[in-house]
Amino acid sequence: MTFAPRPDEHAPVDWDAEEEAAEHADRHAGPGTDPDVRRRWWTIGVVAVVLMSALAVWFGISATSGRVHWVDTGFQIVSDRQVDVRFDLRRDPSRAVDCELEAQDYSHAVVGRTQVRVPPSDSSPSRQVMSVETATEAVTGYVSECWYADEVPRH
Repeated sequence: MTFAPRPDEHAPVDWDAEEEAAEHADRHAGPGTDPDVRRRWWTIGVVAVVLMSALAVWFGISATSGRVHWVDTGFQIVSDRQVDVRFDLRRDPSRAVDCELEAQDYSHAVVGRTQVRVPPSDSSPSRQVMSVETATEAVTGYVSECWYADEVPRH
C-alpha cells in the first residue's frame, strides 16, 4: 500500500488563520465557558462576599457593645503638682465606672496616676473633669483605661 501525497501538503500554511481558529475553539469550548456555570460561580462569589461582610460587622459590633468608651478631650496643667483631665464617657448611664488617669512629663515618664469613680448619671455620653496629683511637673494628662465598677479591669 502506498500513500500518495496530497496536493496541498507542500502548500504554505496560513498560521494566522490556524491561530485564530485555535483561539476561537478555546473561547467557545472547554470547562467554565457555559454561561450557566459562569453565572453560578458569580452568584456563589457574591453570596460569599456578602456573608463575610456581615460576619465582620457582627464581630465588630459584638466586640464593642456593652463596653465603656471614652474620648480624651483635653487637659489643663493646674500647678506643678496637679493636672485636670477632661474626657467624654459613653457607657450604660445606670452603672458606675472606674477610670485610671495618668499624667506624664517631658520624657513620657508617668509622674501621676489615680483611679477615679464616675457615678451613674442621667445620660450618656457625659463630660468628666478629674484631677491627677503629680510627683513633678506634668506636660499632659489622659485616660489610661475605664471599666464598669462592678467588673474586673482589663489590664
